[in-house]
Amino acid sequence: METTTKLFDDIVAAELREQYDTQCKLLLSEKPILARIMKECVEEYKNYTVEQIENCIEGKPDISSVCVYPNGKIVKGQNTEDKSIAEGNVYYDIKFSATVPQNEGHIELIINVEAQNKYNPGYPLIKRGIYYASRLISSQFGSEIEKEDYAHIKKVYSIWICMNPPKRVRNTIVEFNIGQNIKVGSEKKEDIEKSFEKNDYDLMSIIFVNLDKQEAGASNLLELLTLIFHGEMKAIEKCKTLEAKFGLEMYQEISQEVANMCDLSYGVWEKGIEEGKLLGISQGIAQGISQGIAQGKKQKALETAHILKLSHIDTALIAKSTGLSEEEIALL
Repeated sequence: METTTKLFDDIVAAELREQYDTQCKLLLSEKPILARIMKECVEEYKNYTVEQIENCIEGKPDISSVCVYPNGKIVKGQNTEDKSIAEGNVYYDIKFSATVPQNEGHIELIINVEAQNKYNPGYPLIKRGIYYASRLISSQFGSEIEKEDYAHIKKVYSIWICMNPPKRVRNTIVEFNIGQNIKVGSEKKEDIEKSFEKNDYDLMSIIFVNLDKQEAGASNLLELLTLIFHGEMKAIEKCKTLEAKFGLEMYQEISQEVANMCDLSYGVWEKGIEEGKLLGISQGIAQGISQGIAQGKKQKALETAHILKLSHIDTALIAKSTGLSEEEIALL
């Protein structure tokens, strides 16, 4: 049997990994899911409902379009890329602004959400989180605020959804932020605290949301994200559970993205790679992938159509989106 090269395997695996990463970002960037992440991770929203938080998200979140650069530039769009010799092109997975209503006006936050598959990528991940958060602050000058207008620096959050963390930290949500620690003069603690407003120094939070695919989530958010990214069930079952248990309305975009996640993570990528390992030959990876695609394509289309039909989407639009006939859809 003719085998393929390691380069071929790497290219195939990289392409599937890129599709998987893209689908993760698309799903996480949906406002109903972002709102649930903010509800549990962002202190300013803990007393708000999910619906209220959704309304606080400004515009459409940027997905892999805002660069992270040490030279202070923020560049959007593939045709205007700048490059750093040290980093290449580095983008925030998801970046958006949000407001928090207050008694007098509102405060503004800048939030970054990262979908992270590797917990130990060759450096301490927390340092990268701190760097991202620091860039979210420094890049405000010249774009969000005028030079040296320090009074108007906006608080930033960098939230890392860690898919495969070490066992010791699974099923946890951990926050790192700037606090106050009185080294000398503890007898003046009350006066010192009055001299420094929390809003003036509490400007950066890095949060790790550590999933555990082996156990149910220890909180509502952990359980939700574990179901989305690790739950081994068909797309239709997953969508029903998300709607019934978490109140996540399954409109067309989310239904399609959940179906794509199920297809990529269980029907193609993991199965193909595993079959390649069992066969012990390079071509096994390609064979496993192609078989997964061939066998799962029709099933995926039927499941997606069923989900969209439950969401009362027009039959003609479902047919156009899935490639099924209107007759097939009518039988679902």
